[in-house]
Amino acid sequence: MAKILLIEDDALFVKMYQKKLSREGMTLLAAYDGEQGVEMTKAEKPDLIILDLMLPKMAGSEVLKQIKDKPSTNSIPVIVLTNLSTSSEEVNRCIEMGVKETFLKTDVTPAQVVEAIKKYTK
Repeated sequence: MAKILLIEDDALFVKMYQKKLSREGMTLLAAYDGEQGVEMTKAEKPDLIILDLMLPKMAGSEVLKQIKDKPSTNSIPVIVLTNLSTSSEEVNRCIEMGVKETFLKTDVTPAQVVEAIKKYTK
């Protein structure tokens, strides 16, 4: 069973993904700010991280940098799910740091996100 960490400050969004992923037989852990996301990544070693870029306490790109800088967490696949335009500087910085995919929240369904998760957690 895949263990997914969603780093997202919108509680309704987290709830929606918890329901969807549990139906798919996956476990969803949630961190509601960037600092908590980094700590949970170190403690839980999830199979994949879904990362929002606009977070309290620490920007998503900084969370990604800290995850990628540590040998114990740098191989965890990361998918960015954000409201920022995919052409934004922040999104481009994350792509350069090795995120697997980036999705615009308004343009993607939970089913499409699940397909991406499955692609990287086999």
